[in-house]
Order: sequence, then structure tokens, then C-alpha cells
Amino acid sequence: MNTIWHALQTQAERQPDRILLRFADQQWRYADAVEQSRRAAAVFADLGVRPGDRVALMLGNTPDYLWAWFGCACLGAVTVPINIHLKGDVLHYILEHAGATVLVVEQHLLDRIVALRDRLPALRHLLVRGDGVSAPNTLAWHEALRNARLADPVPVNPTDLHSILYTSGTTGPPKGVMLNHHAYLHSAQLFADVMIGATEDDVFGTSLPLFHINAQAHTVLPAIYRGTTIALIEQFSASRYWRQLADLGATICNLLAAMIPILMKQPPSPDDRAHRARIAACAATPPDLWRAFEERFGLTIIEGYGLTETTGFCVANPRDATRVGTFGKPLPGFALAIFAPDDTPLPPGVAGEIAIRPLADNLIMMGYYRQPDQTATAMRGGWFHTGDLGRLDEAGYAIFIDRLKQSIRRRGENISSWEVERAVNAHPAVLESAAVGVPSELGEEEVKVVVVLRPGATLDPLELIKWCEERLAYFAVPRYVEFRASLPKTATERVEKYKLKAEGVGNAWDREAAGYRIRRPS
Repeated sequence: MNTIWHALQTQAERQPDRILLRFADQQWRYADAVEQSRRAAAVFADLGVRPGDRVALMLGNTPDYLWAWFGCACLGAVTVPINIHLKGDVLHYILEHAGATVLVVEQHLLDRIVALRDRLPALRHLLVRGDGVSAPNTLAWHEALRNARLADPVPVNPTDLHSILYTSGTTGPPKGVMLNHHAYLHSAQLFADVMIGATEDDVFGTSLPLFHINAQAHTVLPAIYRGTTIALIEQFSASRYWRQLADLGATICNLLAAMIPILMKQPPSPDDRAHRARIAACAATPPDLWRAFEERFGLTIIEGYGLTETTGFCVANPRDATRVGTFGKPLPGFALAIFAPDDTPLPPGVAGEIAIRPLADNLIMMGYYRQPDQTATAMRGGWFHTGDLGRLDEAGYAIFIDRLKQSIRRRGENISSWEVERAVNAHPAVLESAAVGVPSELGEEEVKVVVVLRPGATLDPLELIKWCEERLAYFAVPRYVEFRASLPKTATERVEKYKLKAEGVGNAWDREAAGYRIRRPS
């Protein structure tokens, strides 16, 4: 196991003409990727970037992202992937906190950076990707790449920092997760060998953003580890997803939980099974849709669990012993426990915080960048405390319940927002939803659900309440219902529930004000 650059270069030497990347109607060989990445390294080096310097990438899913990412690995620089949907204070916080000296940014996002640049003294150079005239004091990325020399790789150690990935910040300010080369490559190997059993004939497809750990550790690097091909989709489209996978020849795909019901609610199509995909790696798959999804789309779901801090998947269902509704058992190199608030292990069946322990060095994050106190808190006792609520079943399989800070406390009962959302999302008129706790006049919280309807659908809030009443415990049935066109999300498709929670009741429909009471069972 060596460095990310070494992994790419070794495959390029072994099979230079093998296709590494398919994107839209274009493709690049391994030899092409090495050349482009060495050019990117030279661009950065000529701007004064040295090993350990931070280079921020605010790019969508394009080949240029990969050339810049691998270029930093070639140079020994540290990448700082930036969520392309960020703006304002959060964007400023990340760039300033990371101390990025160079930023590669999409042209259509440039205005966001220009508005902040006077407050970013460390940011010396802006490289703009796109066509047309750039702003003053910027450089054109494509022109710089075309004219660059081929940089020589800089010696790097596997334990050197490669990336700082800032968390989505759904429950507070973003934290910079530091990952080294070894952690990335170990995760990629574990995913390919153990979790999905990939072969050299597989093609790894993703529409998930390249600035997220999933696409990096579970698409890009496993493909290189196996010496095969990446099928990159610019962005997720429910109506075109299976056709895009088919056109790119993907046999492996990675999905987020929110994508499962959205794809299931698409009208039946010949494209449903026209693809070659045989495995979908996923997390938090709705149990009631799991088998139906496999049957409709002709593939197998491999359910797992992981976070940016664990370099992606560290727990997964064994391929030959899947249990629907669970995310499996620890992958080799990891241990899992369910902890009580005092950090003592809990027995099967009892809910507590999910904790992960690496059984060797350099398998998970090096810590949170410039945040030693937060690192110490998260890693106390040698276990990474995930902030997720879960339990073990009698066979030792782990079951996800909710984010600890997203569970709802109502009249002495703990309510899983995930469970409420699963019931709401099962309604044929609903596309997706988010359940949050809002203040109650009786103390603690009431359940509010924010609902996005399918295009053209209508739904009376009372009908939705009666639907939930048949599927949820009486105390979990929402009191408040609000319909809206979309949910606030991070670029990794995680709902920003803290924003919804901060809104409180707002203008939501109130079943109690409407005179409808949920009867408590006797």
C-alpha cells in the first residue's frame, strides 16, 4: 500500500491504454490521466504550491476535478474539496480555516469567491474552469493546463495528509476531517475486495459528487486499485439515471438512501433493466423498499455504514448473508460497539451511540484540522463516537435508528425522525420528507414533517396524518405538516434539518388546531 499518486502511476505503467474514465461521450486512458495530472501539478507548483500547502477545489463532477485531485497527490499538496452549493459565511469559514492558497473554481461560481476575496488574505491565486472571460486577477484553468509542463512527482509518505474534507455542518460549523493516503487506499481496497467483490471487468459508476468521501473512496480509488474504469455522471437525474449507467457501461453504482424512493417512484421504463449494473452500494436503504428495488432494477443492494471520519464504509452486510434493515457487521480492521452515555457498551437490543474503533493505525481520520478539542472528544477512549443512534440485533448485525441530535423527544418518548420519514415517504403522493422536533407548549417537542410532493400530485394534510396513524406509534404521528417545493440540502443530498428545526412551527398545518386528535391506545 503506497500513495494515491503511486496507485495511479503504477496502473498507468502496467496498462497505459486501458480506459480509466468515461464521462458523457468522452473517455481517457490511464496514460492520459497521468499526463493531465502531472500538468495540473505543474500549474500548482508554478503558483508556489509546495508539499503540505492547501489547494481548494470548488468543482462539479468533471474530469478536471480528477486531474486537480491527482495533481495535488503528485505534488504532495493537500486538497480541500469544497461543496459547490456553499456561499457566504460558511464558504468563507472553510477557505479561511483551511488556509487555502490556491482555489480552482467553476466559472459560474466565481462571483461567490470574488465577494469574499478581500477577507481571504491567504488565498493568492484563483484558477477558473470554464469558457469565456474570467474576472481580473484570475487565471484560466484550461489554458494553464494546456500550456503546463509535466511535473515530476514529489516523494510522499503514505501517512502524509492528502485531503481535508469539511463535514456538511448539519448540526454545527463544518469540521475539517484530515485523511491521509493510507486511509484512502485501505478503504478503497476494502470496498473492492470485501464489500462488493469487484473484478477487473467491473466499471465503477457514480453520480455522487467528487468532493464527497463516497465518490473518492468508493468509486475513483477502487477502480484504480482494480485497474479498471470509472463511469462518471455529472449529477443525479432520476429520470435518466439508469440510461446514463447503461451508456457508460457501469456494473457497480453507489446510491444514497434518498435516491432509493425517488427512483422507485419513477414510472416503469425499459431502462429499468437495460443497464449492466449488478451491485448498488448504499447506506440507510429503506427496509420496505429494499427487495422491491432489487427486483425492479435487477441488481443487489450491499448495505453499509460509514462517515467521512472513517474514510467511508467501515461496516457492511456480508454479501452472502444480508439482513434487510441492518447495515451489517464491521469490515476487517474495524470494531463496532453501541455505547451508553457514559461510554459503556450496551447489549443487543438496547439503543445507544454507534462507536467505531480502528484495529490498526491510519485507517480513519487523523483528526479534525486545527480542532484538537473536538478531535479528543470524538476519539475518546480510542473509539470514534459517530453521533448516530443504533442498536445490535441478536446476531450482531447493526441497525441504524437516527442521528442522536435529530431524534425527537415528545412527552417522554424518543421518536426516530427516520422512522417518521419512512412512513410519510411510503405515501404514493410523496417524493421525500424531513421530520424535525419543534417546540411544544407542553415542554419537550412536537413532530413536524416537511413534505415534498411528487410532480403533479396533491395531498390533503389530514389524509397524510391518517396514513401515518396506520403506520406509526400514536406518539410519533406528526402534529404539524408543511408542504414545500424542496428541502434544504447539502451537495451530498443530506437534508439540512437544523435549518428546518430553526424555523419552528412556521406556517405549518396543525392537526390539533384542525380538531383532529390521535387516540392513545388503551
